Amino acid sequence: MIYLRKLSISIAGAALIAFSTGQIAQAELFAESESAVVNLDTQEILFTINFNRVPDFFSVDEFGRQADSFQYFINTDGKFPVFSETSPFYASLETIIRGEEINVGGDVRIRNVFPIGSEEPNSGGWGNIRGSVPYTLDGTVLKFSAPVQLVGDSDGLFSYALELYEFGSWNGIANENKSTFTSVPEPNFVLGAFCCGVLSVGLRLKRKHKSAQTLITD
Repeated sequence: MIYLRKLSISIAGAALIAFSTGQIAQAELFAESESAVVNLDTQEILFTINFNRVPDFFSVDEFGRQADSFQYFINTDGKFPVFSETSPFYASLETIIRGEEINVGGDVRIRNVFPIGSEEPNSGGWGNIRGSVPYTLDGTVLKFSAPVQLVGDSDGLFSYALELYEFGSWNGIANENKSTFTSVPEPNFVLGAFCCGVLSVGLRLKRKHKSAQTLITD
């Protein structure tokens, strides 16, 4: 689901800024697909973004703005729209996942939304850091995993808005989505199932062998 908000800076304005600062023009960054999958067994959330091109998380301009970045705005109530329909628009948010700080520590930082106006360096004015997680970038596919509690959730069901930026300029599109669930067997369960399967096959073979012996004896 895509939810559009008013642009604070127009695309044309962003292009003019890029030209005046000598930034090299390239294809606009957007997400071809994205997901947030919760594993109920491990209580981990796997975030995945497939970009239209390889993002640059480490180049910065003269103002320290990252070439390419992203932010997840988390609404732990799982409601739509993710942003509040009344001012302030961030009132319904709990946490923010900031790919905007990758150039600083090489990881994805998760912050409290409140109190707004934090003076912590690189916070973007958002709240204090709750924690950070590593990420992987394989071509255009970015992945990172975070504990459910780290994003401020309790049941794994949340809604979110994903926004992408180029040198601090938002492209005007917020991909709104909701977490989905998956559950995988624990390793011991898999081993147990495998052993039970082998044992079952062994018993069937043993019965077959005994039946054959009975027929020969008879």
